Amino acid sequence: MSMSTSLFRRLLARFNSDIGKPVAVAVAYFVGAEIAFFIGTLSDKIFAPFWPPNIVLFCALALVPWQRWWLYILAVVPAHIVAELGVGMSELQLFVAFVTNVLVAILNAIAMRKLVGPPPWFGEVRKTWLYVLIMALASPAIVGLFGAFVPILGGGSFADFGLYWMQWFASNSLGALALGPIALTLLADVPRSFPSAPGFRKAEAAVLGTTLVVVCAIAFEVSAGTVESGFLPALLYSPLPLILWSAVRFGASGASGAILIVSAVLIWRALNGPSLFIAGDPETNVLALQAFLIGLAIPVILLGAAIEEARRAERTTRDSEEQISFAATSANIGLWQHNLVSGDFWATEHCRRMFGLPANAGLDWEVIGHAIHPDDRDMLKDAMRAATWSSLPAECEFRVVLADQQMRWMSARAHAAFDDDHVPVRLSGLVADITARKTAEHQIELQRRELAHLTRVSVVGELSGAIAHELNQPLTAILANAQAARRMLVNGAPNFSDLADALDDIVQADSRASEVIARVRRLLRKGESRFEPVDVNELFRSTLKLLHSELIGRRISVHLDLAEDLPLAVGDPVELQQVLLNLMMNASDAMSSIATRRRVLTLTTRMTNAGFVEGVVADHGRGIAPEQQGRLFEPFYTTKEHGLGLGLSICSTIINAHGGELRIVNNETSGARAIVLLPTQFPTQSAMVAAK
Repeated sequence: MSMSTSLFRRLLARFNSDIGKPVAVAVAYFVGAEIAFFIGTLSDKIFAPFWPPNIVLFCALALVPWQRWWLYILAVVPAHIVAELGVGMSELQLFVAFVTNVLVAILNAIAMRKLVGPPPWFGEVRKTWLYVLIMALASPAIVGLFGAFVPILGGGSFADFGLYWMQWFASNSLGALALGPIALTLLADVPRSFPSAPGFRKAEAAVLGTTLVVVCAIAFEVSAGTVESGFLPALLYSPLPLILWSAVRFGASGASGAILIVSAVLIWRALNGPSLFIAGDPETNVLALQAFLIGLAIPVILLGAAIEEARRAERTTRDSEEQISFAATSANIGLWQHNLVSGDFWATEHCRRMFGLPANAGLDWEVIGHAIHPDDRDMLKDAMRAATWSSLPAECEFRVVLADQQMRWMSARAHAAFDDDHVPVRLSGLVADITARKTAEHQIELQRRELAHLTRVSVVGELSGAIAHELNQPLTAILANAQAARRMLVNGAPNFSDLADALDDIVQADSRASEVIARVRRLLRKGESRFEPVDVNELFRSTLKLLHSELIGRRISVHLDLAEDLPLAVGDPVELQQVLLNLMMNASDAMSSIATRRRVLTLTTRMTNAGFVEGVVADHGRGIAPEQQGRLFEPFYTTKEHGLGLGLSICSTIINAHGGELRIVNNETSGARAIVLLPTQFPTQSAMVAAK
């Protein structure tokens, strides 16, 4: 049972695809012919002023593969024979008429496929123009040369060949304009066609169609002989507002439908009653009416196509804007645009929310400025002003204070558009919420400070022996001088000059001890970076004092080449001393395995041509191996047996945060040198943030 049911379903599906559709086309072909005959035919009963069958066959050929065309052509043969025999057409006339009908349908289908392309055909003005040229002008004009022989074969005079050609051309041209667009739209785009349209659209179309029928009937019911000639244009163009309404509301298919209704009513009235066209017999009146309708249909259909193209472009633009807005919102980015000519300011809804602004509030720079942190307003204005007159995008970071006093960090990027005279006309950009990044940077900075502090503590621990030795010397001198002064006082009649010298030595030794302790305390200090003018020469000298005993213990001599009149650099003295201390300790370690006479630490300062203060720490050690060149500043990379690999990484981070640069290169002969470049001006906040 199930096998027979399945077989039946396959046969039914095969019938629907292979037989059902051609049969449906044949039925439509016959119905179209009968409708044309009902509306009216000319006196010879051969030509109908409006001929739908050719459009039916064309639509079928245009929408199916060309390999199946023969099936549809074969299917309409009996429909054509029955319809034409009903008006008394001879066998020869019937054959020629069928050949011309098939020829015009094939010619139109081939031309549409080759020149116009796939559907939709009436959503672009270019495609619609091609449709009009092919279907309404070129193809009927060519095939009409053969179609004109149909009435001649039935007894018509060859002298009337021009009239017959005109009648055949006008009939097919009007059919292509009045029926073709609406038929192709309904058949080629079924999911969006009229049957699936909303109810109010169907009601609107029904009202339009009914009104057109009434208006046309009333206009042609009036006898031309009883109306003043001055009123004729008003009656003639009375359907035009409704036709334009159809084109505006329903595009090219709506315009075609309106022309179809007007053509049917007016042709029927012209053949069966009074007409506004006073040209003599009904056939001449119909021909004049056809020319009028063809001339009216072409611009109206093109208007509908232009409206449809504009609507599609608007939909595409709107969809693109929605997609871009959704993507920007997903990325927590707001988009904005400022028209510098009109002053209009546009921003996405998410952009407004980022500034805490209402969705429908008017926007200008003053409204936006109220949401920005007072300390950042001038900076943002300067950045936008710079972007307005620059061909390069401008960026800045600022803070926004929301209604609940919550503060968010934003990053703005803007670029200007210029007219032909290079005058800025539009400023566009985006705003990104970087609060999370700023929070992460703050945490990283805190961790960097902690790590730098621990590194300084570690260095102080390594130098504890040398520091103890540095302190032991002044403390021993203080003890010796105090004991000498006591003996002077005990022995009586002391020499006050010697006693004063002893007390002076005690004060001097105490100052030395205090200086050592102060240096150590500065290194152990924990807190935020404080940028101030720094004497780099003095920084080198004070660092050498900390390392004095260490260098003596390692039997390292020091060569100082400090430039005179060196300008002050800008930085945190404690952090910069940490860098120098680390570099000098590394240089000392690099010379631990060479001969004592070659252990020379060279310290140099100078002013570069680029406006930086340069400090150099050079040694005569083993230098940098090629495999180490690109990894010196990597965290946890070290060449020391017991090193952590954090010293140079921290030093590089500190110098970068100062707006400077740290390089380590090999000397030309032996050893390596560390080059520190420091600016002489305070770095900007954005430069410091970027460096960090």
